[in-house]
Amino acid sequence: MFIKGVILSSYGVNGYAKVKSISNNFCDFINLKNNKVLLKKSNNSSVEAKVVDVNIKGNSLFLKFEEIDTPEAVRSLIGFELWVDDLLASSLKEGEYYLGKLIGYAIVNNNKKLGEVVAFFEYLNSVFLEVRVGIKFFFIPFLSIYIGDINAQEKTIELKVLDLLK
Repeated sequence: MFIKGVILSSYGVNGYAKVKSISNNFCDFINLKNNKVLLKKSNNSSVEAKVVDVNIKGNSLFLKFEEIDTPEAVRSLIGFELWVDDLLASSLKEGEYYLGKLIGYAIVNNNKKLGEVVAFFEYLNSVFLEVRVGIKFFFIPFLSIYIGDINAQEKTIELKVLDLLK
C-alpha cells in the first residue's frame, strides 16, 4: 500500500474532503473513483472508505466518500492519510521509484553484493538510503552521482562510489 494524500478540510455542504496530494499528479486520483481506500491516522486509527467522486478544480483536489455526506463527518477525518492499494498508486516515469519498494534491494558494485537497503529517509529535498553492511549502517544519498543502475528484476542497486561505505 502507498500513501497518496492527506485530508486537509471539508469542502462545501455535501461532504467533500479537500485532499493534499503527495503523488505525482492529480490525474491519477481519477482512478480512485468507485474504489476503496484506507484512511489512516498516526494514532493507529483507520477507516476503510469507498471513493464515490473525484473533483479537480484548479490546483485543488476534492474527494467524496460513500456515506460521508456532511462537513461535520469530513471534519472528523482531517489529518487522515489516504492509503491505496499498489494497483492504484501513481504511475511512475522512467527512472522513478517507490522508495519503500527498494527496501531489501542489494547494494552491488561490479556484481558483488556489498550490503542491503534496510530503510530510507527524506531530509529537506534529499533522500538517503540506509544500507546495512555486516553490522554497520551507512547512509547513501539517492543521487545519480552515487547510484547507478537499479535492477527491479534482480533487486539490485549499483553503487558508484565505494567510499560511501567507509
